[in-house]
Amino acid sequence: VSPYSGDILQQGYSRIKVPLARWRIEPLRIPFTFPKLLTLARNLNPDIIFTSMPPVWALLEGYLLARRFRYPLILDVRDLPQATLRVSKTFILRQIFEAFQVALARHLGRKASRIVTITDWVRDELVKFLRYPSGKTLVIRNGSDAALFVKALSVKKEFDLIYSGTLISIRNPAGILKYLHSLAELYPSVRILFSSDLNNKLGEEFLRGIYKLELSDNVVIQTMCAPEELPDRLGKARLGLNALLSGYDAYRGAIGAKEYEYLVAGLPVMGLMDPDYYVESGRLIVDNKTGILNSSPERLAIETAALLKDPVRLRKMSKQARKVGERFDRKRLAEEYYYKVILPAWQEFNAGRRTWK
Repeated sequence: VSPYSGDILQQGYSRIKVPLARWRIEPLRIPFTFPKLLTLARNLNPDIIFTSMPPVWALLEGYLLARRFRYPLILDVRDLPQATLRVSKTFILRQIFEAFQVALARHLGRKASRIVTITDWVRDELVKFLRYPSGKTLVIRNGSDAALFVKALSVKKEFDLIYSGTLISIRNPAGILKYLHSLAELYPSVRILFSSDLNNKLGEEFLRGIYKLELSDNVVIQTMCAPEELPDRLGKARLGLNALLSGYDAYRGAIGAKEYEYLVAGLPVMGLMDPDYYVESGRLIVDNKTGILNSSPERLAIETAALLKDPVRLRKMSKQARKVGERFDRKRLAEEYYYKVILPAWQEFNAGRRTWK
């Protein structure tokens, strides 16, 4: 059940649109919109209520449903709540409102049958920050569809490096430009595919930087493609580029889908990011020898050029990337989610060992 476009049936599930609360003033509408969700749940009669956070309002609505119908509740935490629930130090009303959200997330989250997140670091932060019970706060990692990306391994290489995904400020566009410029100076024949939608102010500034630094002969710009086309797109490159500025707690302990997709496509990751700050990416990439992370554009360019000039090392790292990527196959992760989270919560509820209070 989603506030976004619904009535879609695919791969065994349907998405139904209802007016769920998300941000700003929408929580004030819950008394008027919740009856629609209540009627929908009564008609569907589900076995499990899933909800995700942040924002906290989906947790509130999920809790109210679970309490009303005595369904087991599973809280899935995709992003670190500190980033959106950090209490403001400027406006008194915002301080009160955000402190209320923190208290609500802490109180309702503890009533969930299971709490699931994506990395060990985020789990530890949830236990510490929201005081969630460590025994029922589990980790099911993110990943990619390994079977879908098999085709990437047989695509003819046309580029040395690819950046795939949205370009936002946290992705350090200025740093990426410095990195690409330094890489082109060290490896003049480098070919870079930039797969992103740049039809916004930030994108236009980035394009101007490409021309100003005389990178037009090295960089090819393509719009983002559909998910089913991504393996062919990634397969054209030898390396995958990721970038993150430090100081963003919401991303610190998470690993984006981009890194898993690069790996499973056999692309070592070149990360313009600090592995000591982004600890989980450091563990995935550096510890597994599947790429190079460095927050310095110039230093990362030097290491990237050295790797491109060493085909034996590059081939070995590519094989290791694919091997590690296969460990995070979404089919296997979905089965793990079912057997470690959903089924035990359902069995526990039906055995009568847990009651709502």
